[in-house]
Amino acid sequence: MIVKSKRIYMEDGLKDGFLVIEDGKIQEFLTRSDDKEVIDYGNMRIIPGIFDTHNHGTCGYSLSGEGSQEEIKGYLKGCASQGITNVFPTAERSMIAAVAKAAKENYSGATILGIHSEGPWLNRTGEKGVRTGWPEVSIEVAKQMVSDGQGLLKLVAMAPEIPGIDPLIQYFLEEGIVLAMAHSDTNYKEATRAYDNGFSVSTHTGNVMTGLHHRDVGGLGAALLNDHVDCEVICDGMHISLEMLKIYFKVKSAERFMMISDCTPFSGAPEGSYKGFSEDMTIQVSKEGFVLSDTGRLMGSSQPVLYGIHNLVEKLKMPMETVWPMFSLNPCRKYGFDKNKGSLKVGKDADFVVISDEYQTIATYTNGEKGYDATEGSVFNPEFLKKWGKGGVPNE
Repeated sequence: MIVKSKRIYMEDGLKDGFLVIEDGKIQEFLTRSDDKEVIDYGNMRIIPGIFDTHNHGTCGYSLSGEGSQEEIKGYLKGCASQGITNVFPTAERSMIAAVAKAAKENYSGATILGIHSEGPWLNRTGEKGVRTGWPEVSIEVAKQMVSDGQGLLKLVAMAPEIPGIDPLIQYFLEEGIVLAMAHSDTNYKEATRAYDNGFSVSTHTGNVMTGLHHRDVGGLGAALLNDHVDCEVICDGMHISLEMLKIYFKVKSAERFMMISDCTPFSGAPEGSYKGFSEDMTIQVSKEGFVLSDTGRLMGSSQPVLYGIHNLVEKLKMPMETVWPMFSLNPCRKYGFDKNKGSLKVGKDADFVVISDEYQTIATYTNGEKGYDATEGSVFNPEFLKKWGKGGVPNE
């Protein structure tokens, strides 16, 4: 297969030419080709495939509850429709085993490179945060999570200040699992101590953590000032304002940021009101695509990483050459996949996305296979709309 574009963002720069793909890898880059079987994308941009390491669901497909292989298949297809070639499904404990099973199948769409568990040991705080406590700290539960993951549990996020959690921290680190600080009420010194003791990722940096203050820069300051911490960042402009993102990128090198979506099954849902997670709760999907509770609290993100890429390139005027490593190469380096993935380079896997000037997915290729084409139309789960309905009432 030969793919042509005038704008291909390769590891060594922006190029006009042809990608020759064989056996799932980029075998060669050519500035000219006489081959008649060329897939010509004209002036559309070809960027490295997005590696979303924090994604709870999308396009009406969920990673909570019992889970089924059909649900996960739909989820992976939905990811591909948003330019994701590789993903850490952020699965609830009950679905870790099902996701690990799905990773062994050759489902079309995004490739499962690992599993991310956000929690269950979290200490929710922050703007409009509701303190709900945390489940019992249990080494047995931690071991079951690892067992269910079948070697694929790569990232566990937790609050380091929870009493009695130190044995779990030690256990996960001994298992080679990356620890992220999440939903934490630590001050600067406490957060720094956690990073010194093995935590190395800041979960959705700035959200549900203690913020910057001139007498204590909190968990956010600890993440930004520590050169050894890799920071997840949601760039939708609502979870973190664009002005704060400017501060992030002035304080810390772009090489230490990993763009994530934190998407939920509501990603891609039509604007309107939906039945919430309890009888008296309604969820609103705004015109802009944001998911809000009836009290106005953000319920995860509904905008994909592509939306954040648009914000950084078009609104903050950051070069795409600076931005693309944050959604592809940086997470691949962090989690050990950069030898074969994370950039467009001869010898690496052919994971790439063709996007329009409006930052919409035209086509997504994973390991040289097309996992999504815009001509397919919507891949949103129709059963989701039947279950959750519009107007806050489920349509049975």
